[in-house]
Amino acid sequence: MSNDFLISTSNRIKRTPFTSRNEKAGVKKYSVYNNTLLPTVFKSLKNDYFHLIKNVQLWDVCAQRVIEVKGRKSLSLMQHLFCRDFSTISPGKAYYAPIVNFEGGLLNDPVVFCIAMNHFLISLSDSDLFNWISAINNSKEFYSQVRETDILTIAIQGPKSENLTASIFGEKIKSLKNFNFIKIIFNKEEIIISKTGYSKQSGYEILLTNANNGRILWDLIIEKGKEFNIRVGCPNMIERVENNLLSYGNEMTNKDTPYDCGLESFCNLDKDNDFIGKYALLKHKQFGSKKNIYKIQFNLKSEDKSVFYNNLPVFKKDLEIARATSIVWSPKYAKYVGFLIAPKSIMNNLNDYYVLDKVNFELSNMT
Repeated sequence: MSNDFLISTSNRIKRTPFTSRNEKAGVKKYSVYNNTLLPTVFKSLKNDYFHLIKNVQLWDVCAQRVIEVKGRKSLSLMQHLFCRDFSTISPGKAYYAPIVNFEGGLLNDPVVFCIAMNHFLISLSDSDLFNWISAINNSKEFYSQVRETDILTIAIQGPKSENLTASIFGEKIKSLKNFNFIKIIFNKEEIIISKTGYSKQSGYEILLTNANNGRILWDLIIEKGKEFNIRVGCPNMIERVENNLLSYGNEMTNKDTPYDCGLESFCNLDKDNDFIGKYALLKHKQFGSKKNIYKIQFNLKSEDKSVFYNNLPVFKKDLEIARATSIVWSPKYAKYVGFLIAPKSIMNNLNDYYVLDKVNFELSNMT
């Protein structure tokens, strides 16, 4: 069951320029993501969910810290770091790109923005990559500029996001394709508007650096969004799990490879250049991964649909064989849903598997 705790902010756990806006909007819960406050609930998980899938929300996702890589050999550095093929990368496009260690274990699954062929922004999920990238950059003599930026990210998400964003930035927004971005001048600052975001409801992310401009833009979006029934919101766990959006640190860690969690399509092992973890991933491809990711569904007799569960033991008879994650009540399926990464060798008889004090669950293969 989820527990609520008070969080003390400090230099280790940071507020954002929009934290006061979140508080004014009635934020009820935070998580800590990349040492930064990330809202997780405003009214309730279920209320926030229904509003998100029907309307439009403005999110403070500054917790997605951004690393900048720049310089003459920066593309070579990126190709060495990532298992995704960047040989045909193009400015103006963003790429979901898992990054692994030498054993093939996932370190992060960021979105990479190609600003120019020698200039990249890496928008991180919840783990630190700065020291890793800096060390590889210098030890392998790429000598690119690698720095942690002060880039701020806000997101406009929901089915009405296109009309709202176009009402502020113009009709050209409507021709922007998924994982593409444009640069626009706002209040004398060049900002990035990207057709990306951590939901399946359509939307945009806006990257900028000036905190005052960010607050001006935030307030403008809220004002313009009134006709679209806008609310301040946040990534929603129900919407995420229903749509199979994995969360680094929850579903997958550095103990899992991309082949363990359905991300093998982002591993281009046939590209000519070497990259970190390539040999390990080739072995996984050749001999087959020992694990797989599954979607679980189950009912409870007395369902408190306001709570969620995480890291729950899964048993085969009396033997614990895995842990289930991100378990939440789904209005779409009228059941609890969640994820499970487990050994393939013992996932062969669903009747043997139990979770939550011998409650049977259904299993489906996500890959």
